[in-house]
Amino acid sequence: MGDGRPVTPKHVLRPRDVPAAAQVLNIPAPARINTAANISALHRPWKVALEIDFLRIVDGHAVAGPPLGQWPDTDDDTVCELWLTRLAAAFAADAGDEDKAGATAFSRIMLGALATDPPPSVIELWDRTREALILEDAYVADPFFTAYRYKRGEPFTVIPDVLVEFGAATRHGTQLEMTPLGRWALQEMNARRPEPISADLPADELIARVADSDEDDSWHAAGPWLIGRDPLLAAREILAAAAAATPAQRIAAVEIVDALDDTAQAAWREVTAVPNLAAHARMALAGWNRPQAPSTEDSAWLAVEYAVAALTDSGPDEALSCIDERMAGQDLDSRLEAIRRGGHPDTAALAEALTAFVATGAKPTSSQVYQLKISLKRMRNPVWRRVLVPATARLGLLHRVIQIVMKWDGDHLHAFFVGNDHYGDPFSSPDLDDEERLRLNDAFTPSTQRIRYLYDFGASWYHEVSCEKVLDLDVGATYPVCVTGSGDFPIEYWTDEDDQEPIPFDKDKVNSRLARLARHSSPA
Repeated sequence: MGDGRPVTPKHVLRPRDVPAAAQVLNIPAPARINTAANISALHRPWKVALEIDFLRIVDGHAVAGPPLGQWPDTDDDTVCELWLTRLAAAFAADAGDEDKAGATAFSRIMLGALATDPPPSVIELWDRTREALILEDAYVADPFFTAYRYKRGEPFTVIPDVLVEFGAATRHGTQLEMTPLGRWALQEMNARRPEPISADLPADELIARVADSDEDDSWHAAGPWLIGRDPLLAAREILAAAAAATPAQRIAAVEIVDALDDTAQAAWREVTAVPNLAAHARMALAGWNRPQAPSTEDSAWLAVEYAVAALTDSGPDEALSCIDERMAGQDLDSRLEAIRRGGHPDTAALAEALTAFVATGAKPTSSQVYQLKISLKRMRNPVWRRVLVPATARLGLLHRVIQIVMKWDGDHLHAFFVGNDHYGDPFSSPDLDDEERLRLNDAFTPSTQRIRYLYDFGASWYHEVSCEKVLDLDVGATYPVCVTGSGDFPIEYWTDEDDQEPIPFDKDKVNSRLARLARHSSPA
């Protein structure tokens, strides 16, 4: 492939390159092509290739991933794991949804519907899948059902195509039959499915299941266990179990206890000297009483705690991002020196994993900056700002950046729309996912290069945020920063009596406020 092929901002092939790709795959290419994403026979293998690192998007070009000889040993287990990953990626490609948990759940439910006796017809498969979704209350998979339901061409043909293409089913006219490979996949998916949480679980099992669940809100996941329990007694049980738990389980426990009634403060006071809980307890009590900066030692201990949990769940890149956002330093060595002061028992293992990751030459997400264009929609004269924001920043920080560059006053509710998911401040809008849990590198993906931001649900100020470039982070620069913009600041409050003059956009004043935000957001 040489330097690769240019791709669109949504990371799919340009229409002009589709005929050549279709010829290679021996599939027909339509005479008129709006986007390669609409050609399922091409988009499915494209998304699968990106998912398993056969292809990569680098600087707006699709390039080959690591040669097959450098991939992990292709034993039977590895091949089967890749196959399961590819199956979920194929469903995600057709549905236009990047949610891996939702795609996996949808794959499992679809295979379960296929396994019923007698074997279903194509239409019966769709009906059984809908029934299973309702019975299971599988909210993570519901967006996929909705996406297929309204997909042009009808799901009755698209879904069997995916199952047959991947060898999970065979098709005989309108009838489908599950293959041994499909039955193996269903068995594996069911075995890996988290066990439901019930009121009779011991506390150590509760936090283990909450940590393994797909739900972002630990307190909500623990709801069936918490119902009817005294908050203080529940907090004591959970913290006692957390003392000997893994970092990921301990973090889940902390989130549950933090969300309990303020009577749980007594439980935190009781564990301020307990190993593995002391730093969490001091942080929680400081938050209850008055916000204050944690000690250097507690900051280092907690940085390791969250990084180790990320290492187990997402790998070394996310673990390094956790360290970079929590510990000041110019490079990895200086940050590793800082975290050793905390005395966390997993510090040495974490340092070894991060050092090995950096030694591979991979470009960490924490060394990248996104060039974002923020455009206010439905304006007679264009209003937009171009900003540079670290790729590891979370949506909560992007919200504050938008407030500054558009000169909003922050008095109203807001929400981000990322694919089929909605994010915001869950305390103000409980129906929104927590914006502090999603990083920009997860919001902007190969198939999602634009997201939306709504400010003021009444006035409906809609913004489009597009990722234009991925740049190298300059360790001497201050981020976020506004590099340019156009259009006056919007007038937030209009009245019939006031003759309000627009306020001209002032990049220097904007960057002065962004610099204050950067100082407030940076690790001490």
